[in-house]
Amino acid sequence: MKRLLSLVFFSFVLGHSAHAAVIYSGLQNIAIPTTFDGVYINIDNAATSTSTITGWDINPFFGGAGIANSASFQPARTGTGNTDPVVNFSAGDLISGGLFYSSGFGGSGDPNSHLGAGVGQFAVGQEGYLGFRFSTDASSGPYYGWMRVIFTNDTAGGVIEDWSYDDSGAAISIPVAAAPEPGRAMFLLLGGCALCVRRLRRA
Repeated sequence: MKRLLSLVFFSFVLGHSAHAAVIYSGLQNIAIPTTFDGVYINIDNAATSTSTITGWDINPFFGGAGIANSASFQPARTGTGNTDPVVNFSAGDLISGGLFYSSGFGGSGDPNSHLGAGVGQFAVGQEGYLGFRFSTDASSGPYYGWMRVIFTNDTAGGVIEDWSYDDSGAAISIPVAAAPEPGRAMFLLLGGCALCVRRLRRA
């Protein structure tokens, strides 16, 4: 039931955000290999490869313990250095130009790890959100977005689940998939679903 409510909420949010130029990848579930090669991902077209591809943006490896980024894709970090740790965000956080980004090619990992139990770190094996600023293959942008991930410390189970960005260049909030207090529109939507179910049962 919780998963169903989450999917309904995501559909509602994304459906009402379409006019705001929000681009959503759809569920991807890209496995992160435990090799140094990792997986190269192109945000524009969701292309992936275990070797370098044209237009790649991010390259997580060792299950997500290591992350490489291209010059066009800048993850939000703890500072402006290109090896400063990537920050873990939460649902509801705003990804904008007010965060720390680097420039050029960069990385995150040992010895400045983004994994751990500290504030802003990714807990091993648990879902988190990476914020980013990027430009498309056609050099349009920069755009701000989020990427939902599960990172491991060089073990199986690392996954890039999905991502979203606003192609108007505006800041973007990480959606709250399971809102504890749905707004009025959400109540109306759920009420309508319940009414349909009742009518189907009576028929």
